[in-house]
Amino acid sequence: MVHFTYTPCFDDYISFEKFKFKRNRSLLFTYIICVFFIAIGVYDVIVSKNYQMLVFAVAMALVDAVTAFYEIKIRPKRRVKKLLSSDSNYLTANEITIDDKAIEIKNIPNENQAGIVAVYPYSVMSVIYETTDYFYFFIGTEVKILAKKNIPQESAQYVKKIISSKRNYIYSK
Repeated sequence: MVHFTYTPCFDDYISFEKFKFKRNRSLLFTYIICVFFIAIGVYDVIVSKNYQMLVFAVAMALVDAVTAFYEIKIRPKRRVKKLLSSDSNYLTANEITIDDKAIEIKNIPNENQAGIVAVYPYSVMSVIYETTDYFYFFIGTEVKILAKKNIPQESAQYVKKIISSKRNYIYSK
């Protein structure tokens, strides 16, 4: 059993939003279609010497670049700010206990607040993703984020061994 304190920060939630974006395959399909139309426009310019299609191809490339910039840089910050403004408890300290059966997350309350204790057996988690810096525990419609840097060094290998042995574990780059 491993016991430690973890306080999520703004960057943890930004990393999760970027992780979700990376896992979104439908957006990738949209970019492929845009590249296809750009290629058709450039081909048409080369073959027919009709430069009006070049304007269309450049416009598509610009729209594609602006959309990608928005989705990667601006949207995650907006979503996280909205989430954190709705509930300040997302950034409160937690006591985490990890064993081979479950993860226990105990909220460390501020003065005049009630603490919350939640125990999540691995069997109720739909999936556990591990990235280079985080573990993401998907529990119903909820996601619990655990930054690896907050796991004590002497327990990091033990925690990784426990989590990676579960049937719902997936490593994602």
